[in-house]
Amino acid sequence: MAPRPSRPWPPPGNGRCHGNGAAPAGSRCRAGLRQRGREGRGEGREERREGAKETGRAAPALAALSPARRPGPGPRQAPPPAQRREPAPGRGSPAGRPRGRRLAARAEQARSAAAAARHGRRFTVSMEVVPAWAPAVGFTLLPHAGGFLGGNITKREIPTWYQTLQKPSWCPPNWMFAPVWGTLYTSMGYGSYLVWKELGGFNEKSVIPLGLYAGNLALNWAWTPIFFGAHKMGWGLVTLLLTTGTATATTASWYNINKAAAYLMIPYLAWLSLASALNYRIWKDNRNKKRSE
Repeated sequence: MAPRPSRPWPPPGNGRCHGNGAAPAGSRCRAGLRQRGREGRGEGREERREGAKETGRAAPALAALSPARRPGPGPRQAPPPAQRREPAPGRGSPAGRPRGRRLAARAEQARSAAAAARHGRRFTVSMEVVPAWAPAVGFTLLPHAGGFLGGNITKREIPTWYQTLQKPSWCPPNWMFAPVWGTLYTSMGYGSYLVWKELGGFNEKSVIPLGLYAGNLALNWAWTPIFFGAHKMGWGLVTLLLTTGTATATTASWYNINKAAAYLMIPYLAWLSLASALNYRIWKDNRNKKRSE
């Protein structure tokens, strides 16, 4: 930078404005001061320009001598455009809705399976108390309940009223009825157990086959009070015919489920046919006979 030239001060002149003489008119002195001020300010500007130029020329050399520095932030860039966030599957996107429904269906199935498992555990605990052979014994002995109740009536009426009736020569002896009915009740009862087991218990599939069997049992049990108890031989015949019909329907429905159960019904059907014929003959031969007192 060039050295600033020195200016004599006070400036040359007559010194009138510097107190070394009588002051001239005030306006002339003030004008001179303003002129010199402008000249000083102009020289100051020139000096600052020269200094800036010198600094600019020396900046590369100073940068080479200084240690490496982290570059300062460059010009501010506009932020990248925000990317659209795709909704997660199952949270409103069309592709996620089916998946969400599938997940909900699976969760519902899991809850149903858990509830069924809890119910199954309760049922298993309750069934553990019952032996495995209990259902077979129960179904087998069920028909004997009606035979036992009807046996009390036949024991009372056979020696008295039944002996007075006119019977055909092929009528079986009285001692044969009890063992025959006991055998038939056992075979048909065990057949009902086989059907019940084959169908998995009492459910919609077992309504028809076991329902026909229950109706057949009810008609079978009703025959003894009607024929022996009330001495209604005609109504007894009607009851036996209905019993034979329901027994035939029961056997047909069992055949498609368990053939062994259907075969166990065949002796029962044969005996019902014989009993119906005997009942018809007794009614025909004794229908005009009044009930004995």
